[in-house]
Amino acid sequence: MTALPPTASPAVARTRRAAALLRDLLPYAGLVLVVMYFAFASEFFLNTRNLERLITDSATLMLVAFGMTMVILLGEIDLSVGAVVALLSVILAQLMAAGVGWPLAVVLVVLIGMGIGGLNGVITVIGDIPSFITTLGMMAIATGLAYVFTGAVSVAIMEDRFLDLFYDDRLLGLPVPLWIVVAAFLACVIYLNRTVAGYELFALGANPAAAALSGVPVKRRKITVFVIMGALVAIAACLSAARLGSGAPGSVPALTLDAIAAVIIGGASLFGGRAFVGRTLMGAALIAVLNNGMVLMNVNIDAQYIIKGLMILLAVVLERLAAGGR
Repeated sequence: MTALPPTASPAVARTRRAAALLRDLLPYAGLVLVVMYFAFASEFFLNTRNLERLITDSATLMLVAFGMTMVILLGEIDLSVGAVVALLSVILAQLMAAGVGWPLAVVLVVLIGMGIGGLNGVITVIGDIPSFITTLGMMAIATGLAYVFTGAVSVAIMEDRFLDLFYDDRLLGLPVPLWIVVAAFLACVIYLNRTVAGYELFALGANPAAAALSGVPVKRRKITVFVIMGALVAIAACLSAARLGSGAPGSVPALTLDAIAAVIIGGASLFGGRAFVGRTLMGAALIAVLNNGMVLMNVNIDAQYIIKGLMILLAVVLERLAAGGR
């Protein structure tokens, strides 16, 4: 006779419920608290110009975080995003400097980004190499190429129409980068929650072996997610280049950490099977407000990393407690 698994004690069950509640509330409560704190601590935080800059500057992070949500949903990771954003911004600036029209340059950069994402996916899936190793190698390659292509010198972008459209222009009174984020957010939500492929990603992340046995095309789904990641990274690179007015190697050094932090704070499990684009959006907003507020208050960059690291650890601990330490 097979023994039944032991039932969790009432105390353990209460701990799990409390941890799950705190985990789910973290991005929302955290965002409210940091907004309230910086509103009182800095007279410039609620300034209209600062809020507009906060929205446009956070667009790059949010796009990358949406892609990272799907990657982490599969139990994978992409450490190359920050380096690839810098590389693609350099390529974009150099294409325009060479006389390529900005619309074609943007399309080419998106295709290159998808190619890099696809390469990460193929090496990870077909080569059966952990995504941590694959993307760590791609991070080093992209960083090196960005410096080789530029000689460690920023490449100025002189296309005023591109700069206006991807940073300064307004549509219905709101910055264009915000509309790009909204479009990407809706596309990701629909893909994950309203398509067969999206349902399969959740199943694949929760139990890859069972998903494969049930007919899920495991390799194709994983590679597709990395391609989507590459496309979002490329669009983020366009926004980053427009914000800086140039393509610069090493232009977004903290982007990878911030994107992963946004997803984890949003309640995703690093082991796969659990991720939420909506909560990632709130996590990214929380990180963006922290970045903006700490700059206004002249917080040392080292202290900024410490604060973000503590938030990641808190989110991971809550997730593990909610899952019963499994």
